[in-house]
Amino acid sequence: MSAIYHGDDRVPIPPSDAQQFSTVCSYCIVGCGYKVYKWPLGKEGGALPHQNALQVDYTKQQPEQSGTWISPAMHNVITERNGRRFNVVVLPDKDCIVNKGNHSVRGGTHGDVLYASDRPTADRLTHPQLYRGGGQFPTTWDEAIELGARVIKASLDKWGPDTIAMKFFDHGGGGGGFENNWAVGKFFFTGIGTKMASIHNRPAYNSEVFASGDAGIAPLPSAYLDAELADTIMLIGANSYETQSIYFLEHILPNLGGATIDQKQRLIPGETHASGKLIVVDPRRTATVAVAEAHAGKENVLHLQINNGTDIALLNALSRLIYEQRWADQNFITQRTNNFPAFQQVFQSQSLDEAIRLTGISKAQMMTAAEWIAKPKADTARRRTLFLYEKGLIWGLKNYENVASAVDLALLTGNLGKPGTGCGRLGGHQEGYSRPAYPGQRPPVNVDEVAIKGGASKVFWVAGCNPVGGTLNAQSFRVALAQRTALVNQALGSTNGGSLDEKVSAIMNALDKGGLFLIVQDIYPIETAQYAHLVLPAAQWGEMNLTSINGERRLRLYQKFMDAPGIAEPDWKIMARMAHRLESAYRAEGKTEMAARFAGFAWNTDEEVFRAASAGVKGAQEDYGETTYAMLQALGTNGVQTPVQEIRNGVPMGTTRLYTDDKMFTFIPAPWPGFPRQIQTLIDDARYPFWVNNGRANHGWQTLYDDLRKPYVMGREPLPHVEIHPQDAGQLGITNGELVELFNPYGSVTAMAVIVDANAPGHVFMLFEHPKGWLNNLTTDYVDPATTIPYYKGTKAGIRRIGGLPGMNECLSFVPTNRA
Repeated sequence: MSAIYHGDDRVPIPPSDAQQFSTVCSYCIVGCGYKVYKWPLGKEGGALPHQNALQVDYTKQQPEQSGTWISPAMHNVITERNGRRFNVVVLPDKDCIVNKGNHSVRGGTHGDVLYASDRPTADRLTHPQLYRGGGQFPTTWDEAIELGARVIKASLDKWGPDTIAMKFFDHGGGGGGFENNWAVGKFFFTGIGTKMASIHNRPAYNSEVFASGDAGIAPLPSAYLDAELADTIMLIGANSYETQSIYFLEHILPNLGGATIDQKQRLIPGETHASGKLIVVDPRRTATVAVAEAHAGKENVLHLQINNGTDIALLNALSRLIYEQRWADQNFITQRTNNFPAFQQVFQSQSLDEAIRLTGISKAQMMTAAEWIAKPKADTARRRTLFLYEKGLIWGLKNYENVASAVDLALLTGNLGKPGTGCGRLGGHQEGYSRPAYPGQRPPVNVDEVAIKGGASKVFWVAGCNPVGGTLNAQSFRVALAQRTALVNQALGSTNGGSLDEKVSAIMNALDKGGLFLIVQDIYPIETAQYAHLVLPAAQWGEMNLTSINGERRLRLYQKFMDAPGIAEPDWKIMARMAHRLESAYRAEGKTEMAARFAGFAWNTDEEVFRAASAGVKGAQEDYGETTYAMLQALGTNGVQTPVQEIRNGVPMGTTRLYTDDKMFTFIPAPWPGFPRQIQTLIDDARYPFWVNNGRANHGWQTLYDDLRKPYVMGREPLPHVEIHPQDAGQLGITNGELVELFNPYGSVTAMAVIVDANAPGHVFMLFEHPKGWLNNLTTDYVDPATTIPYYKGTKAGIRRIGGLPGMNECLSFVPTNRA
């Protein structure tokens, strides 16, 4: 690790004849627009406007958030498969209404994640790898697909479809898109027919917002414009400044302090408007709170520093206060909702005193929140409140009731379908879901639990995720995976020099004894891949054409502008290769019905898959109808907001916000459930006094899969950090930068201590997914029985001081991020 990053001291200017492409950030759901400039190495543009592709005067200093300033992290030199070398610059698009030329620390470093043989990305997977001779060695696509197809077919024929398990991406952006998702779903659901399916960040095949769907509300009903028009924005379990940075900075923050009052009055005539208010529900004082207070003043920001796991009690209490003050939207309730009496019984049965005790939020704070959410404005017009929630709520104590209680509050106050309103998730990745129907039931099976226990699953195909650290009860999962895959390693080792038939026979014997055949498909050699028998190299963002929607359902085309390394392929093409081989094998046996299940993968282009995927989004929030790549290319980085209503004169007509009609919704009663057995056991055990919350940091993304290749990110975060209150640190004898161990009966993990008062005493916060310290070693095996969603955000642990790491602390900053 290099503690200090020394980047390039200059970047080339794109010449006026540089190739230009439109794309979108590969990371978070905000979906900032980018322009890509590509031109041969050895050529540069000039500083005068007519001499460069941006038509900018570079004799003058360019502002850093203008979409015209090129940083070293936006530039790279790539080598195509034909050997030709090119400069590539990935620059935020100043004409995109999402980001307006601004970028996050993630999006602004796209140049660094492009494959280059002389950069840290040189470790990209370039060829399939097969386990033999005690290790993984490069092979051809033909051999890799042949072995995988033989094992899958033998398991399918002998034991049935549910012995083939999968854990795949389901999102858009850099890891999926409508194209790849359609191929994955068609292969596993239409072809294999397995119910043993799970999604990249959870142990089952489920929605994170089942309750919202049951209420009749899509996950992304609003537009970013609504954040500019709202009277109040309520963030529940969301640290938007760090995780949806540009949405927060360009659309939420300007509303606070009244900067968009003129726009509100223009777009919502006849109402008075004042400074926008922000309510943040979070156990931790985050950078979001600090930045909002610095911008708008503390009088416009309310931080409800809730006790871990008590969101339901708080939201029900707010509903009760609003109803008792007669601030509910009775017309909306009567005309557009069902089941209100059942909801009313729930929120009235919970006493306010109980809610105060559980949540740690005072009655005065609750009353302020209720006023900001629902008290009519001076002209008697209803307040327009935008409810936005994310992982802190979704992955909280009980997923279904958590989301339901937020939805109920929005329905109670009539905040759907109007400008400045809405109730939806903020999101993680961009969205690109398009698949045939999942053949299983709800709640879905816990695939990771089956993998730990062994036997039921024989083949496990993992793609676009890293479950050895990213799943619940991760330490147990990792140990079980190592043990089960080792049985297949031993079987393959016994067939050195043997035929393919001998290898498959040995593998099948190992599977019959509890072994697991593991296929990993990814762009990097991730930790999970070290246990794999087949490793398949995938193409990433920029190496294929793909499409996704962002957090306001804005559909764009992410154009291909470079080759994938080696012989890596798009995920859809890998699935098609496997499907073709299985179809051929079944046809050779005369099993035409089985062969037909693997037919229909004869795509030649990305767009052919995109058009096929339209069947999987029909009638959904993602519905793009007859939209084509050419239409999207013409629309550039602004795209069109789905669902697409019609194609008019060759242009897709979209939908700004959902539910402007008279659609009906359903209240879902969500009583406070108490803590599950696994958590209550930890609460009652004095050895584990600390509540452990977790989340992300601004400079890192997800499992740091790209960031491990960015020296300046790893220089800031060489180890996962854990935030500890000064009072607790003093009692434990811990100082900034020291290594500590967090432990409970489920596992242990080490982290670097950061002393800060962001959390209440007795509560700590740890970085979620860092390959040098997986927080999920500590999470329990509990899942919400209604949804199979884990309680990722809450566990308890003991903390033990290990000591200092000489030479590391001196290069790190411990300035608190919860102060602006």
